[in-house]
This record gives sequence, structure tokens and C-alpha cells, in this order.
Amino acid sequence: MSLSNISLQRLSEVHPELQRRAQNYAAMLEAQGYAIQITWAMRTWAQQDSLYAQGRTIPGPIVTHAQGGYSNHNFGLCFDCCPFVGKVPDWDNTHIDWKAMVALAPSCGLRDGISFQDEPHLELVEIGEVPTDEMRQTFRDAGVQAVWDELNIPTFGS
Repeated sequence: MSLSNISLQRLSEVHPELQRRAQNYAAMLEAQGYAIQITWAMRTWAQQDSLYAQGRTIPGPIVTHAQGGYSNHNFGLCFDCCPFVGKVPDWDNTHIDWKAMVALAPSCGLRDGISFQDEPHLELVEIGEVPTDEMRQTFRDAGVQAVWDELNIPTFGS
């Protein structure tokens, strides 16, 4: 298996089609000699708000531009990952491994987060970069499964 147990646990909380694509993506990267770790997947709105506060109202660097409800993480529609260089996670997004990861993503039905300066944030190509008001309301009314049902994400490649 190309993903660690912690990566698989993180993916277990996201949309089933995203799980499938992430596993295919990791296997394709592994075939090219790269290994990845899933660092974030699903986030609660409170977790998102806490990350948003970082660098603004609490110490630390800014790590996100999205408040709770305005990130695809809050709906299980994306994940963040990093490559390993040797056995060490590498956060240098100028490293050649990162560039290879981003280049392979579209072939797996994944869009990167370069346009909003979040690398490598990968999300389903069928969704918008920012959750809609309708998605937020559906989530409040009926939960994440209802959002997934309304999105009706197809199996990639079919």
C-alpha cells in the first residue's frame, strides 16, 4: 500500500470518490518513485476558524485564507499532502518532488491549489474552489452526506 495508516485514516473522512482518486494518485506517484503523506483532509468549521486566526489574531504564520465554511476541507472535498524526501516530509514547495506531484494531479481528476496559494492542496475537479452558499446551508440543515449527495460527483474516468 502506498499510503500510511495515518494518511488512510485522514482519507476515510472525505468523499468516497476523493478517497479513490487520492489512492490512485498516491499509487501513480509511488510508481514514479515518490511517496506522500496526507497532512489534512476533513476539517471542522471550528478547526478552519482556528487555522484562519493564525497569523491574524493569534501568533504564527498565515496558513489559510478561508474561514470556516469557506474551505472545501469543511466538506470533505479536498486534501493536503506533502512528499517525502528520503524518510522526511518535505514542505519546500519549490522542490522538484512538489512540482511532480502537482503535474500528475489532473490525470487523477484532482485540481491543485496554486491559484489560491495553497500547495499541494488537491481537490475534486468537479467542484468550485470555494464552497457555495447552497453547500453551507445544506451542510447546516442535513450534514456533509447531504452535500455529497447533491454534488453527485461522478467516478473519474467513466
